[in-house]
Parts: sequence; structure tokens; C-alpha cells
Amino acid sequence: MTDVVAVVTARGGSEGFPGKNLALFRGRPLVAHAVATAFETPGVDRVVVTTDDPAIAQACAGAEIVQRPPALSTPDSRSVDAVLHAADDLGLTAAVIVLLQPTSPLRTADDIGECLRLHGDRATGSVVQMSPEGGHHPWKACVVEDGRLRPARDWADLEAPRQTLPRALRPTGGVYVVGLHDLRAHRRFFVPEVVAQVVPAARAVDIDSPADLARAQR
Repeated sequence: MTDVVAVVTARGGSEGFPGKNLALFRGRPLVAHAVATAFETPGVDRVVVTTDDPAIAQACAGAEIVQRPPALSTPDSRSVDAVLHAADDLGLTAAVIVLLQPTSPLRTADDIGECLRLHGDRATGSVVQMSPEGGHHPWKACVVEDGRLRPARDWADLEAPRQTLPRALRPTGGVYVVGLHDLRAHRRFFVPEVVAQVVPAARAVDIDSPADLARAQR
């Protein structure tokens, strides 16, 4: 059977919220909370933390620690690169990877378990935790390309009644499940067919600031 490996990505630096991954949530650091939730999830075989920060490593009792190199610990570093480095460091050849980011503390063990059930034994594809989009539909937006304004999808969407547009979901950042072979082949966590595990917007808080943390605590 393929091992299920939960990987918690937690670099030490954070420009907008210094020390973010060690900020306390329910009496313990965010990163420790993510590790504990992984251990509470039936079906998770290994819990790994990839970090460049000794203080973060010390806070993650029981987890396997992978020392992340400086090149993968910058503000522009991608989670997928850190996870693949951890997989290589651990010598993994086949596994189901569960990415857990410390900044989603309202994710539960039941959420992770549901994502694993949705993934099942599919040969390919990923599962991503998502929540209903808030007050602004993503099609009712524009992007700027080469200095010119363009619609996110079509100009007509900007004037369409909201109720006529398809239901929109956004990733919470809380849980991603994907096979290691897919992750290596595509170098991303969104691998079609992507299946959504949907949680209420109130549980989709992503910690980017002290205000977000206070909201999650409430």
C-alpha cells in the first residue's frame, strides 16, 4: 500500500507577519497545531515538517524534520519545490502527499480524512480544500496585461447578473492531496481531475496578519 505522508511547510521568514508560523493559536504555535492535526488524522502514516528555522523544528514534537535549504526559503519560494525537496530527502518513491500549511488553523482532522476519501485510489488527479467565494465573483474582474485592461474571462461577465454565473469556489490553503508521481510530473498541486472538499467560508481563514489570527481565534 502507498504511504500517506503529511507535509507541513513552515519556513522561518515572514515579511508581513514576522514569526507567523510560531504565532500562538489555542495555546500552541500554528505549526505545532498543524502537526497535531495531521497526527490526529486516521490514514496518515508519516508527518513531516520542512523548515529552515530551528525554533520551528523544535516546536514540532514527533514530526520528521527536513532541513530546507536557503534557496527554497525565500519569500518567492514555492511550496511545491519545498515538498519535492522533502520527498527526495526522505527517499520517497511512491506516496500520497498531503500538504498542510500552518496558516490554515481551522482545518480539522475530519477535513483531511474527507480529502483522503475523496482522493481514494485514483491513479491521478488531486483534491483541494475550497470554500464558497465571498462577495465578488472572480469573473467580475479584470487583469492588466502589457498595460492594457482585459476581462478575467469575458467582457459580458462584468455586466451579467451574479446569479447567472457559475458557482465559484476558492482554495482555502488548508489541504491539498496529490500523488507524488503527479506532483513530480506537473510540479503543482492542482492536477486534473481536481476534486473539491468544500468547507464553510467561516472556516477558510488564511493567516497573513495578526488580524487574521484574531479572526481565526474568534
